[in-house]
Amino acid sequence: MKYVPVILFVYNRPDFAKQTLQSLSENLLANETELFIFSDGPKLNCTKEELKKILTVREVIREKNWCGVVNIIESEFNKGLAKSVIDGVSEIISKFGKVIVVEDDILLSPYFLTFMNDALHTYQNDDKVLSIGSWNYFANPEKIKDKTFFFRFPDSIAWATFARSWKLFEENSEKLLSDLKISGKLNNFNAGLKFPYFSNMLQAHIEGKISSWAIRWTAIAVLKDKLTLFPSISLSKHIGFSEDATHEKNVEDYNEAILLSEKKIIVVPEKVEENSVALNEWKQFYLKNFIPKMTLNNLIRSTLKSVLPFRLLESYRKVRYKRK
Repeated sequence: MKYVPVILFVYNRPDFAKQTLQSLSENLLANETELFIFSDGPKLNCTKEELKKILTVREVIREKNWCGVVNIIESEFNKGLAKSVIDGVSEIISKFGKVIVVEDDILLSPYFLTFMNDALHTYQNDDKVLSIGSWNYFANPEKIKDKTFFFRFPDSIAWATFARSWKLFEENSEKLLSDLKISGKLNNFNAGLKFPYFSNMLQAHIEGKISSWAIRWTAIAVLKDKLTLFPSISLSKHIGFSEDATHEKNVEDYNEAILLSEKKIIVVPEKVEENSVALNEWKQFYLKNFIPKMTLNNLIRSTLKSVLPFRLLESYRKVRYKRK
């Protein structure tokens, strides 16, 4: 079996990039894997300090042969993470049919590549499987019981997918939100939670408040009724919670507690259906870690935004303003 290539996206955090590359190089299949590193470029008003970080990252990725074959693609200007991922995955997957994708602030288990290759090979002919995930931050292995499980929401930090799945990717977030509403799958998109967590993120992308390829990938998964395979014990861990992170900036207790698998996870073909225990674990995780952090006003505003026409929403804002 020919091993699937890895894509790594880096930007301006040399310390994290080095840790990610080191953990990747320690994988059992690293020496037999081809690696494509996409290095994003400086922004228009980039400071000398910011440029130095980018150049330092480019020194790090050249320090040694982190995998069997290493290809470096450097952008002269800043594309941003979302566009970098979309363009990079599209380019490489068109050549190889399957890809493994890693961001630049991830620690990987030595068995990460083994699991990804085995899972991609096992489910390559099953259209129900959208992708393969590795970051299990929400489901307790003891409750899942099985070594792997299927789940509706895809991974977005260290994952893999097929060309047939990536062809489904839709960049138009307005169309995605509209299709979710028309199809009656908006509730599924929010996992049945009263707080519209994911639809709020999609709306924020529409309004240009965030730039995310992952929320659109998640919407596609729900719209097309696709599932992602996860290991019950995590094979990756996010280490990039910091002030210079693109999205997440605070260190979370749940992430600190994640232990990476210290042994190979066997991929056994199973019926492709969502694990109800995993879904409930995800709901409980978000209710505990994210929803309480939303203020009451944000809760009211975001809920109204998802159900009220624009004029009524504006009236609500005017009333709040007069009260202030």
